[in-house]
Amino acid sequence: MGSCFSKNNSSPRHGGGGDGDSPKVAPNRRRLSLSQSAEAKDTPEGAERGSMMFNLLENEDHVLQFFNKARRKFSVSGAPTNTFQRGFDNKAHVASGDSVPLSEVGVGFACKKGWKPESPNQDDFFILRIDDWGLYGVFDGHGPFGHDISNFVQSSLPKVLCSDKDFHDDPKKALRTTFLEMHRLIEEASKKHRFDSALSGTTGTVVLHKPKEGKLFVAHVGDSRCVLARYSDEKKVEGLDLTQDHKPNLDQERKRIVQCGGQVRRLDGDIPFRVFVRGRMYPGLAMSRALGDSVGHSAGVIAEPDVQEYDLVEGRDLFIVICSDGVWEFISSQEAVDLVHSRTIEEVQDAADALASDSWRRWIEEEHNVVDDITVQIIHLFPPKLQKFATPKHRGRSEDMSASALNGGKSE
Repeated sequence: MGSCFSKNNSSPRHGGGGDGDSPKVAPNRRRLSLSQSAEAKDTPEGAERGSMMFNLLENEDHVLQFFNKARRKFSVSGAPTNTFQRGFDNKAHVASGDSVPLSEVGVGFACKKGWKPESPNQDDFFILRIDDWGLYGVFDGHGPFGHDISNFVQSSLPKVLCSDKDFHDDPKKALRTTFLEMHRLIEEASKKHRFDSALSGTTGTVVLHKPKEGKLFVAHVGDSRCVLARYSDEKKVEGLDLTQDHKPNLDQERKRIVQCGGQVRRLDGDIPFRVFVRGRMYPGLAMSRALGDSVGHSAGVIAEPDVQEYDLVEGRDLFIVICSDGVWEFISSQEAVDLVHSRTIEEVQDAADALASDSWRRWIEEEHNVVDDITVQIIHLFPPKLQKFATPKHRGRSEDMSASALNGGKSE
């Protein structure tokens, strides 16, 4: 989109520029991840956008091939969009493996294009189910190549994680290793000029759910929050944050950024605190941890994830909600949990669609002409066990299906 500051615009390509006289953020970027951003970049003519072009693991099999002995396996993930999309259009996605309606395993999702000044839908996601366990991820890209980086991460991370030597015995260690490896792969791709991660990157929240063991492993960088719905001692359903948004103004985060030569500021007219290279007006990143963002990393941003392990209790712990900040900007964790809990497990897709719609409405009410991309994943932790799963129908690989179609409805 170009400059969004009213005074003293400065970027790595503009050069120069100090703190100046109270620079202001443009009103249409005051809630977005970057305080300024060039327009999203197209891939070279004739090249395919997204993971097919940038995948450094292109000689590896699909992640489902790692589990040939599984009785049931399937995945759903975002796909690059090469055509014009209007605000609130569904992101294209790809389904592979056995044909099992997601609602029958207690899963619903929505990924909607926002209404932003200069970019396509930069959110991405994956859903992977192997027999009784599941792996889920939400990624919120930002910057000129944010959509390509988020797609690259969602398509590569499951393979990197599931092939890690510690994946089965020490998932926490494997998750940490995988996040750092994904950051390295982004840097490698950027050096090969497959995209430019200088001012582009992505959040990442990944959840490994093992219901037989009663375990939940959560790793994240950035602000794509994961929330657990749990019955309290008073039998009220409470929303508990399983991740803490990595905001630059948190004491520990700010201290690291300053020590690394960065600066944490909130500009005039802005909402969040942002990370800047000291004495410069870039990158203006509204989070303190991310994958990619090499300029931000020179100022103290890191790719080190927070990794947590949680013990689950059937009958107490109900479901988790993983969303990009297009949801959390105006909807609290408790509001989201209350909305989902008002619907049955069989209505999980309706709940995901309703949460996305409510998020869009809140953005319009507050910001009028800007809406961030919106991604919702809802995973019921202990859905009813259905006998029909014993002989699933094989789907193969299908592209560009709607969420309702994957949940047994008609394609939009």
